[in-house]
This record gives sequence, C-alpha cells and structure tokens, in this order.
Amino acid sequence: MRRLGALALLLVWAGALAAPQAYRVSGEVVYQARAPIGSFQGRNTAVSGEVVWDPEAGSLEGKVCLDLAAWDSGEPLRDKHTRSMFEVDKYPEACLVLTGIEGGPGAGETRLLGELTIHGVTRPVVIPGRAELREGKVVFEGAFETKITDWKMKRPSLMGFKVRDLVRVEVRGEAVPK
Repeated sequence: MRRLGALALLLVWAGALAAPQAYRVSGEVVYQARAPIGSFQGRNTAVSGEVVWDPEAGSLEGKVCLDLAAWDSGEPLRDKHTRSMFEVDKYPEACLVLTGIEGGPGAGETRLLGELTIHGVTRPVVIPGRAELREGKVVFEGAFETKITDWKMKRPSLMGFKVRDLVRVEVRGEAVPK
C-alpha cells in the first residue's frame, strides 16, 4: 500500500512538471568583440522577462529584454561608445520574443527560437546552447554570433580603429517558476 501511495505521489509530481509553467527570467549577456588592437568583452546583468514553457507540447513563449545602458566592460570610455552605438536614448532595450524551443532541459543541445529586436530592427534568431534543471530552476547557457551592421548600427572606433563587425554574444539565463 505504501508503494502505491508513493507511485501516486510520483505521478502527480510528474504531471505537474509536464503542465505549462510560467517563469520569471533573469540572467546575463556577454559580448566578445575584436578590433585591430585587441579583443574585449562587456557584461550586462540587466536581463528581465517572463516565459511560459510547456514541456509536453514542446513550446516556449515569452519576452526577455536587456537594458542596453547597463553594459560594463571595465572601461568607462568603451561603455560610453557601446551606449552610443546602441543609441540607448532612442532604443533603450533589446528584446527577444521567444517563439519556440528545440530540445530542453536534460535533452543535450537546446535551441531557443525567437525574434530579436535591437536598434529598431527585428530579425529571427536561433540561440544554440544547453538547458538543465537545477534546484527547481531552468538554467540556459548559449551563444551566437551576429554582425553589428545587421542591426543598422555603426561600428564603434577608438583612435581610428574600428571594432570588427562580427561579435560573439553569450547568454546565461535562469528561469524561476512564478
């Protein structure tokens, strides 16, 4: 009888995990850029948003935004140039509207699908990475490459040296049930 009770509890718990769940998202975005005089990176932890994940249906929907004024590269002048490139007074946020997911926690590679809006330009994006369940949270780590000019932005320069157009973007996020 005790085994049947434990089995029933396990089935209820598994059913709860399979139901659609709303999550609050936080995280960090890191860019890695290169210029003729070296490479550098900037970090931004001003990530916020909400998503709904339905593991049974394999769907993920929601919106996650990044405050573009919050970049920190450890170099104030570089951060000023980054904010200028993004024109943060006119375009204060970059937002990812999630439209799907391939794979998921524990499935190996996971791909987030969505539409990313930066600098008033919206483009489809696929972010490959890994997702796993940790202490009741979904943790995602991934990366993709993009070109500054794809977003109709001007590449920053310092002392006449322009930053290369191709930039690597690393994304780390935590989704906590609401």
